[in-house]
Amino acid sequence: MRVAVIHTAFLGDVILLTPLLDALHERLGASDVALLTTALAAPLFRDDPRVSLLLPYDKRGADKGLAGIWRLGMRLRDFRPDLLISAHRSLRSALLARLSGAPRRIGYRSATGRWLYTETVTDDRSLHECRRILALLGMDHDALPTLHDDRAERTRVRQLLRERGLRWPVALAPGSVWATKQWPPHHFRSLARSLVERGVPVVLLGGPGERELCAGIAAELPDCHSLAGELGLRESFQLLRRCCAAVVNDSAPLHLSQAAGVPTFALFGSTVTAFGFGPRGPRDRVLELPLDCRPCGRHGHRRCPLGTLACLETLAPQLVLEALAPELTLRNARLLDLDQEE
Repeated sequence: MRVAVIHTAFLGDVILLTPLLDALHERLGASDVALLTTALAAPLFRDDPRVSLLLPYDKRGADKGLAGIWRLGMRLRDFRPDLLISAHRSLRSALLARLSGAPRRIGYRSATGRWLYTETVTDDRSLHECRRILALLGMDHDALPTLHDDRAERTRVRQLLRERGLRWPVALAPGSVWATKQWPPHHFRSLARSLVERGVPVVLLGGPGERELCAGIAAELPDCHSLAGELGLRESFQLLRRCCAAVVNDSAPLHLSQAAGVPTFALFGSTVTAFGFGPRGPRDRVLELPLDCRPCGRHGHRRCPLGTLACLETLAPQLVLEALAPELTLRNARLLDLDQEE
């Protein structure tokens, strides 16, 4: 069976698609899978054995407008899918699904352009996003996101960590598209200072647009290293696999950390885990405050509606440090064992 999958939402949402890719092969017996996703997310799936054909969609650039939709739709049609699954609810995705020529096209009942699908599934907002996506195939089981482990990238990142003397650091990812999802930089800096004072190295992760943010947090802190803009998504994934913990906002690094299997400490402000995007690993923690004004939106805002950002300003670094304590203890024990082996 040849299956095409469409997901062109935010980066973190696309990472949460990966249990579906596993299920297509393991439970449905798909022989070939085409994945159409954003140009930003596409590199995560390069050389992924689960994906036979990768179609990057630059929907706000080279593939903008109806011409881009037609061009990508024809590439999907050339793949000749027997089944198409769209995990995105936009009209663009529905049009691409119809252009694919797949005789069976599954999307959400809540999707714009739902009449372009042959089957629709109820979008159960009470489920975690991974399970919502699996429901498109009629499946209902828990699964964590996974990404392809590239040996060469793993080796490069391990060498980078050795060169910088970083042994099982704590990763901090302070960026977010939405201001009301972003723990204040001075809180991240306070946490970083507390960690290095305890002998725990810190590494800051982010994209090129977060260089200044991360550099300001790391400034003049010994053993606190900003790698913002230096690593691609795949290298950041490999680095997270070599960390003892990750402290993240409700943003893409949360889901990248989940895929890496690192204990993830997620800071929630304007959003809540009931929306279906919280971490679910056995050693993960959600850190949030029970305020009446939460949540104030499903996707966050450019500014706090009340002008206070109390949900994150009053989430003290000491609370996060205390939550991290068990992982720091495990880190020290692991390093002691490694030193004794040497």
